[in-house]
Amino acid sequence: MAEQQFLWKLAWITGASGAICGEIARRLAAAGVTVAATARPSDRLYALAAESERIGAFPADVLKPEELKETVAKIESALGPIELALFGAGMYVPFDIRNIDLDGFHRSMALNVDGVINGVAAVLPSMLARNSGHIAIMGSLFGYVGWPGNGSYGASKAAVINLAESLKLELEGTGVAITIINPGFVDTPLNAAYDPKKKLYVMSKERCARKILEKLGGRPYEIAFPPQVEGFLKAVRFLPRRVSLPLIRWFTSRMGA
Repeated sequence: MAEQQFLWKLAWITGASGAICGEIARRLAAAGVTVAATARPSDRLYALAAESERIGAFPADVLKPEELKETVAKIESALGPIELALFGAGMYVPFDIRNIDLDGFHRSMALNVDGVINGVAAVLPSMLARNSGHIAIMGSLFGYVGWPGNGSYGASKAAVINLAESLKLELEGTGVAITIINPGFVDTPLNAAYDPKKKLYVMSKERCARKILEKLGGRPYEIAFPPQVEGFLKAVRFLPRRVSLPLIRWFTSRMGA
């Protein structure tokens, strides 16, 4: 693992027991950053913390706002100010129009959207008080446009993309940066329902984490990849719907949707 250098001393990561955020935690720790790893209590969370003396487990449920506020207080009391907060807790539930999984839809929106804003609400006050900090939110390219079979996940990621844009406008001049991270297909259990033979531009969790960290230190507003998929989806958003919808249908059919 190639070692990078970062300006952050302390990073707080939610969803740290997941594939991508767990890999980001490992890479940050290897580069000398102290990582406060948060997820619901699990063997995976504690195993991650056991991998490095720079990773500490701070279990919490992102759906419980007061618990997250208490977790932030514990982290900052023990380790110092949180300089980077990366909100990566998320889930994917297939969406079938003939048998809509309402429970799955509501759980997806709760974890993927409420879990983000709960984290923001917990850490932002101390960042604003210091006039310093960096908030990063895991979105997805699938939040750019409607996607067959993706009604739950896509809607939740569209919401956090919009949230990040709103935060960007409001945080100007405060010293607090916001980054929305929109990856495409990553080889994780999250998208296991897709046909692996039809996933275009699929990447490993290691490559995904590396690409995120290559840019995150520069505090950009957006990190999106792979560029082929990003460019296509952003372009079709500006086309008339009579043109864009058939193009999306064609593109997603090639990707196994």
